[in-house]
Amino acid sequence: MFSVSNWALISCTDSMRFITKTSMWFDVLASATLIRRPKFLDILRSLYGPATVVNDGRPELSMMDVMGCENRIVLALAEIADLACWKDEWRRASRLSVSKLVRCGKDIEIMLKTTNDPDHLPGFDTEKSRRRRLTSDIFRASALVYLHSIISGDHPQCPEIMSNITETVKCLKRAEDVTAAPCVVRSVVFSICICGCLTDVPAYRKYFLRRLQKQQTKTVGNCARVAQLMKEVWSNRERGEPVDWRVVMQQSQMLLV
Repeated sequence: MFSVSNWALISCTDSMRFITKTSMWFDVLASATLIRRPKFLDILRSLYGPATVVNDGRPELSMMDVMGCENRIVLALAEIADLACWKDEWRRASRLSVSKLVRCGKDIEIMLKTTNDPDHLPGFDTEKSRRRRLTSDIFRASALVYLHSIISGDHPQCPEIMSNITETVKCLKRAEDVTAAPCVVRSVVFSICICGCLTDVPAYRKYFLRRLQKQQTKTVGNCARVAQLMKEVWSNRERGEPVDWRVVMQQSQMLLV
């Protein structure tokens, strides 16, 4: 059954649909970097929640053509940003329920892990489609890093954080095989930043910096600032200081959009 949001996206013009989807996407990323609740969370839930999964095949509703990110991964990122705000609010009030935090996190994890496997979708064999699937894979893996940093804290030795950073690196390396690899990296600076800030593995740190530096020579963007932010997080951690990558990013007044 279509919601009002479904019909609005389906019925509007192509240009208005693009603007709407882009605005929702930027809001999700801004929410993560500014530590605030997504303004369009209720709309995203009505569009891409479990009750509307049957409509995922409608191109008018797909976020893949805008940012190369599957619908429910977009929703999951928004839910993680919302969960992070909820956790901070209840922790400041000394009323945080860890069991509820874990339960909500598990629901989001299920959402991420039950998205369609892009390697087995029929009829998607063009270079553009492959690039979008690879981009979506990177967002999925890094979203799990983001999620577990909220559940467990910003601890690079957390097994779930470590394993999903490894998966993100694997996805990035797969993307190097496509001719549009620079486009993929440019789309996932957010993912590289999260994983870069939360890894203590020297090889991964070097890899993330190399990907950003290579991208910086090709396009105008904030890759150099992201690299500097990651180095600042690493330096603070090596001095034994507690590090919240979101706070560092907020203080730097940088948006990963």
